[in-house]
Amino acid sequence: MRYTAVWLVGLMTLVIGFMPANVRADYISWQYNWSRSPGILYADVPSKGYITLTDESLKSAAGSSDIVATNIRVYSTASPAKPATFTHKGYTLTLFLLDEESGKSGTMNFTGEFNGTVSKLSSRLDNTFTSSTTQELLLGNNLYTVTIGPYAPPGPPSATNAGAVSAFAQVSVRNIQKTPEPSTLVLAGIALPALGLVYLRKRWQLYRT
Repeated sequence: MRYTAVWLVGLMTLVIGFMPANVRADYISWQYNWSRSPGILYADVPSKGYITLTDESLKSAAGSSDIVATNIRVYSTASPAKPATFTHKGYTLTLFLLDEESGKSGTMNFTGEFNGTVSKLSSRLDNTFTSSTTQELLLGNNLYTVTIGPYAPPGPPSATNAGAVSAFAQVSVRNIQKTPEPSTLVLAGIALPALGLVYLRKRWQLYRT
C-alpha cells in the first residue's frame, strides 16, 4: 500500500506540472483607433462630386464590442439626370489595437471600393470589401478577431446622418498550452525512473512471497 501511494503522488505531481494554463473569465481592456486612406475619393470627373471618410480617434473598450470604422458622406452639385459616377474607388481602413494588459499593439488593414452614382439629390453607392473581412491579431495572451462590416450607405448630400462602415471586435484569451518550466522537466526526468524502480521492487517482492 505504501508503494502504491508513492506511485500515485508522483503521477499526480507530473500531471499537474504539465496541465495547461488556466483561462481567465474577466473582461479584457484594450484601446483602438481607425485611420483611413485616402480621406477623399473623387468622382470619375472630379469636379462633379466626392466621398469623404472619417478617422476614429483613440478610444477605450473592454471585452468584445461593436466599433465604427468610419463615417461616410457624399458631396455633389450634379443633376440627377447626369450624376457623378464613382468607379472602383478604392480605400484602406487601418485598425490600431493596444492590449492594455501586455502593452503590445498591432494593426489590421481592411480594403474596399465604392461604385455608384451621386447627385445633389440622390446617392446610390455600393461597397465591396476587397480584403479578408475577418482578421486576427495575437497581443500578449489575448486574441483579437475583427470582422469588418456591415456597410450602411450614405444618404444624399443634404442628409443629416452619415453612412458608415462598422466592425465587430471579439476578444478572447488564447488557450495556450503551458510549457513546463525547466525545473519541472528535470524533476520529471528524475521521478519517472524512480517510480519505475519502486514498481519493479514491489513486483519482485510479490513474486518472492
